[in-house]
Amino acid sequence: MQSFPWHLGLLAPAFALILGTSPTAQISTLSEDDPPPPVQASTLSQNMLPMNSNPASPRLIANYQNYQSVIAQTVNMVRDPIAQNLAQRLGLNILNITWEDTGRYKGSAVGPNISDMTIQVQQRNPVNQRYELSLMPVIRHPNFADESADIPLDQFFLLVGNEKGQPLQRVTLRDFLGDLRRYLHSPGSWSGRQTSLLAQRDTHALVSAQACFLPIPQQGKADFNPVLFNYQSYKDNPAVLTILATREGTSVTVIDNQRDGFEAGQTWGQRLFFNKNGQRASLTGQRLSDFQGGQAPTGDRPGGETSADEGLNMVLLIQVPLKQKELPRSLSYEMTDAMPTMAAPAAKQRSDVEAAVIGHGAVEGPFTEIDNLGIERDPRFPIRVTVQFYKATSNGVVSNQDMEEIHQQIARVYADADYTGSLVVSGDTGRPTEYDGSKQEPPGWWADFWQRHEQNTGQSREEALEMLRRLRGEAWMPQNPQELRRELRNLQP
Repeated sequence: MQSFPWHLGLLAPAFALILGTSPTAQISTLSEDDPPPPVQASTLSQNMLPMNSNPASPRLIANYQNYQSVIAQTVNMVRDPIAQNLAQRLGLNILNITWEDTGRYKGSAVGPNISDMTIQVQQRNPVNQRYELSLMPVIRHPNFADESADIPLDQFFLLVGNEKGQPLQRVTLRDFLGDLRRYLHSPGSWSGRQTSLLAQRDTHALVSAQACFLPIPQQGKADFNPVLFNYQSYKDNPAVLTILATREGTSVTVIDNQRDGFEAGQTWGQRLFFNKNGQRASLTGQRLSDFQGGQAPTGDRPGGETSADEGLNMVLLIQVPLKQKELPRSLSYEMTDAMPTMAAPAAKQRSDVEAAVIGHGAVEGPFTEIDNLGIERDPRFPIRVTVQFYKATSNGVVSNQDMEEIHQQIARVYADADYTGSLVVSGDTGRPTEYDGSKQEPPGWWADFWQRHEQNTGQSREEALEMLRRLRGEAWMPQNPQELRRELRNLQP
């Protein structure tokens, strides 16, 4: 197996390779005065069309339908038994909700600090002007066992400067967290005088890796957002701060499960954005072969990755646990889990999977950082780093070669670890990323969650079910609370 020219300990050189400079040089980025990227004249720019473009032209409708088909085929990867079998043979699953937890009870689907991550694409129907949301497929180790790696915190590097419209420079994750206020667009958005979110326990980060698929036809560009739902967070009382790190910079926000919704309406979680000098922008994905601009293919096939390309499609989603105010307990109720069903195999097509180069789109409004809160690190829990490798597909078909390459890419992350394994299905591991506190699920956990959720969002369990039906597809309709719980945490041991 070919090794990376960089390991996680050398993320700065990886980013430097992406941007064509040496690791020690300053790296230029977009300034505040740069105009927003031009609207693409493609099927992927419909969300930016003026709302008064009605009646829609036949060409616009055709573009919408073509891209809708690309989205639908990509979404269907989760229900494709052929693709799932390829993944499972390598110890992986294809999911559309992944569990990225900093603290989970032993042998349980839940815990004292847990988060669901989704990749969501929004599209607007030009006929009825309604927005539609879709959950993208992600390939990773099974959610329940949550195989993870402990990697020294000092081996992570970030690029900063984008938040102030300045040239990019690299810093270690440790230095970033040790003086977080310095790396905010609005330092005053963090109430109080604290500057650090480091804890004494932070020798290692709790790390997982995954491949995320985006619906991108040739010459296309997908607009998307990672979306994080933290089960403990609510308004003015976040349980995690997130750091979104790409080749274009680093963006910090607190999670309250309320802000930054989609035009399509309420969703399961909070959208994450790129911080362009205090303005928020969604992420974009482009095929590597298109990004190369007509250059000769760099691998065995168009879009193949080489040492000069690795990192272009990489994103780090980092969660830093925060102290919370306590909420009163409520009455408990019990649920059990069921296993999901599979759809019929998709029609035979050839794979066109390749790396998706991640950038950012037009600015959409102010970027929220700390939201004028006096946040403080919760030292009971480790920092969680989710390493994401983005892939482009136009039809949702993955080959044996695709899956082998994904497996190897994920395995390379774990190869850099001091410790690997599951913190959930094992006993006391002694790993530095074991959280402090009881490891047993208490009675009434779900009742407490629903009480917080309804108070925070105004959304009842029934309304959450309807929202999930829209996200999961019109054909999905859970028949009972047990099935709803399964979908909320997507339990697949």
